[in-house]
Amino acid sequence: MNKNQLFTLTAMCGLLTLSSCSQEVINEELAMPNSNLTVITRSTGDAKVAYPVRLYVFDSANKCKAMQTLESAEDVIGIRLVEGAYDVYAIGGADETRYVLPDIDNASKTSVISLQEGQTHGDLMAGHSTVTLSADGSNSLTIGLERKVLQVKSVVIKNVPEEAKAVSIKIAPIYESMLLNGRYQGTNNNSTITLTKQDDNTTWKMESDANFLFPSIDKPTITVSIDNTSYSYTCEKELTANYRFNIEGNFNESPTGAPEVTLTGTITGAIWDGEKEISFDFGDKADDNDNNDKPSTDMPEAGSVYNGCYVLAVDGKNVTLLSPSQRQGIIDSDDIDNQEAISTKVSEALAAWEPNISTSWRLMTKEEAIDIIKSNSTINEKLDNGQKLIPSSAYFYSDGTSILGSSLSSGQLGTMSCNSKTWLRPVTTITIQ
Repeated sequence: MNKNQLFTLTAMCGLLTLSSCSQEVINEELAMPNSNLTVITRSTGDAKVAYPVRLYVFDSANKCKAMQTLESAEDVIGIRLVEGAYDVYAIGGADETRYVLPDIDNASKTSVISLQEGQTHGDLMAGHSTVTLSADGSNSLTIGLERKVLQVKSVVIKNVPEEAKAVSIKIAPIYESMLLNGRYQGTNNNSTITLTKQDDNTTWKMESDANFLFPSIDKPTITVSIDNTSYSYTCEKELTANYRFNIEGNFNESPTGAPEVTLTGTITGAIWDGEKEISFDFGDKADDNDNNDKPSTDMPEAGSVYNGCYVLAVDGKNVTLLSPSQRQGIIDSDDIDNQEAISTKVSEALAAWEPNISTSWRLMTKEEAIDIIKSNSTINEKLDNGQKLIPSSAYFYSDGTSILGSSLSSGQLGTMSCNSKTWLRPVTTITIQ
């Protein structure tokens, strides 16, 4: 006996609607005792669904029984299922060129949705609902998709000194990844947004409709970096998903000559979450306004990790950091013992090194090299997300007149020739106000 089973997924809150419409198609070919789950997508009102949408269907034993992808609102997909209870999960914005997604063979409710190498977030959404399929009537299933990211739409920093070479902001900590069930995981991530100098030479800006981030963990710190000077502040509230941020800051000098930055921001929520406003005062006078977010007074300690870097030393407001990355092939075999050629190529590499962290990278000094040799095991343990120091290799350092090589394993300085296999692992000293 043939029985048509129509199961319609509908996203509420104006996000994803999988309901009857002019394009409705029902798969008539049903094999007993299976039921057929028909999926039809369209958007409603002003809301937009982030396509493609990946659907995962789990049975009562938590096994993934079906996986389908809806590329657009016009897609109609029929999924044949045995009668019973199912959990249906939907991931909106599930672009496989951007995200690593589980396939049907390895999918679980806690599978990690992570970024592909070198990719950034899109408009990521997630939803879940349950349904019991039976053969004695029509069934309807509604899934409400929620946006799982926030958007930093614009950042403008004004009155920056004309001689500045780089301006950026960093938001931390934020979540690292999302599970298929929509929950977040990982608590040690951050996002750095690099700004571009404008024609007036004093305004730095970033504007984008595609700058999405996972929400913050608790009250995040926003760090404004101008060259090698950073201003760190702790927000009074969490930065939550489904809100847009427009941030505008002003860099000024107070009457005492000390630098001061004032940052204001407006959070514009999507149509289903309303609006909020926040403001930050950066600099000497930040404590004068009790309504503003308070500057963070926490200074990193030597031996800790700050901005992804190992902290070598702290002297007042000056913090010396070891780069989280390293690279070989800086010089050629023909450059051995040619200090002029070595200096030129090392300087070129340092000028382009990790600009989101600092624009003032330099070689480690003899004293710093000794400290790194003594602490190389500790450094490797602390830098979970950084490259490991290699004890058997040589690293560039400067004794003030020459560029030499240090061996981490032997503890010897200046006894190893610099060559194409010598590692560059620079340091930088930043000022935290």
